[in-house]
Amino acid sequence: MAVFSRSILTLAAAAAIAPAAHAQDADPNQDIIVEGEGLEEPGMVRDLVQELSDTNRSDVPATRFFDALCLSVSGLNDAGNAYVLQRMEDNARSIGLRVQEPGCRANALVLIHDAPADLVEQIIEDVPHLLPRETRLHVRRQLADGDQVLLWHNEEDRNQGGRRNGTHDTMPGDDQVGGSLNVQASINVNSWPSRNALAFSRGVVSAAIIFDGEIVEGMVIERLADYATMRLLAPQLLPLDGVEPEPASIVAPFPEEGGPDQLTRFDQAYLSALYSMRPNAPATRLAQAVAEEYEGEE
Repeated sequence: MAVFSRSILTLAAAAAIAPAAHAQDADPNQDIIVEGEGLEEPGMVRDLVQELSDTNRSDVPATRFFDALCLSVSGLNDAGNAYVLQRMEDNARSIGLRVQEPGCRANALVLIHDAPADLVEQIIEDVPHLLPRETRLHVRRQLADGDQVLLWHNEEDRNQGGRRNGTHDTMPGDDQVGGSLNVQASINVNSWPSRNALAFSRGVVSAAIIFDGEIVEGMVIERLADYATMRLLAPQLLPLDGVEPEPASIVAPFPEEGGPDQLTRFDQAYLSALYSMRPNAPATRLAQAVAEEYEGEE
């Protein structure tokens, strides 16, 4: 698991920008309030989930964190960093995701920087495992497209229950000569064949989101924290550029004015459904699960 190096923390802090003025006076222990709206038709909720999803295949599991969350927030002043961290941890706990104690090794980073491209190169130099080679092209494409929010997840296959696969030098069930491998390999030995269930799950090992400081200055700090929550905790979710979805979601439009300032009823239903599904549930089942969760929150 990649660890956020001290040098990058220093770099981010050096380019720190002040959050919205009221952030310093906010109470980090206040309740998280989810915006409400009228009950939408279940079909509209399902359609939006599918529209926001980067995969709707039945042979791909719904990806999420299985390990306890350890957050690191950098780039605001001390009060702003602490507030965003606390709010995001409260959001995670509200959907049943465990949160590690202070001092843990970070597996989810929120960074605010006035030169995201420079920060990306610094990460590659100092902490290459945080941004592995197979992910760098994706991040550099975001930069080339002028994206002011950069996001990536490092993922791995897990067993059916969301646990890490062990490493072995023999193929399971092969006791004959020739069954040995030349290297220790990660092999799923704790799953069983089924017509109705996938033999594996997909878990997030680490993730990071970088906000361009230009869009953060003056932004309502709850909006920043809740947007980061949705994008980090829902890896397969894609934002809609310049579109106000129905029902409303924190993910769009962003960072344009007019979008919600905090998690909406749809967002809470989305995260709650995602983190209550079976670890190996296919991504195609998420839409119905969100619709049912949304109706149940009335």
